[in-house]
Amino acid sequence: MRLQLKLLLLVSPVIISGCVPIIIGGGMVAGGYTAVREKKLGDTLNDSKIDIEIKNRLYKIDHKLQSDVSAVTDHGSVLLTGVVSNPEWVGVAEREVWAIKGVSEVNNHIMVGNFSATQLVKDDYLTTACKTALVCEKDVRSVNFKIKTYDSVVYVLGIARTEGELRTVLNVIQKVKGVKKVVSYIKLI
Repeated sequence: MRLQLKLLLLVSPVIISGCVPIIIGGGMVAGGYTAVREKKLGDTLNDSKIDIEIKNRLYKIDHKLQSDVSAVTDHGSVLLTGVVSNPEWVGVAEREVWAIKGVSEVNNHIMVGNFSATQLVKDDYLTTACKTALVCEKDVRSVNFKIKTYDSVVYVLGIARTEGELRTVLNVIQKVKGVKKVVSYIKLI
């Protein structure tokens, strides 16, 4: 009974938002995920390899550096976020990423200082809220976008099929309660 209640509480916001067909069809859509993206399977694998290589390189330097820096890769474009205690690590992390084969761009948003666990939870919530808002937008192919939130600033990477889709993505994310700013690394195809 408790499991059913927890599941209902988890799914309720999505049901209320009108995304029921997406959830119901989710199992059928999952197999075709790569097919509906504006990205080939090989590109997806290359991005995954880059993400793994970033984690490995940063861990070899210092396990704390690896845990404090987050990297998101899309089409060889890497977004770095996080807070580090050592100012030198900002440049070190960027240099390590540039050394990886397949990286075409590095957007470094690593900050120096301290960060609270409360803010991390808030950022995770905002990321989820933004992704949900995009999934529910009929004119947006949400699988084409990667979202990372840091200090209530939402970073978006991906490919928009049209100028209208690009504007819609940015407008939808900006309207999510709690978002301070949206930084776009969306490319138009």
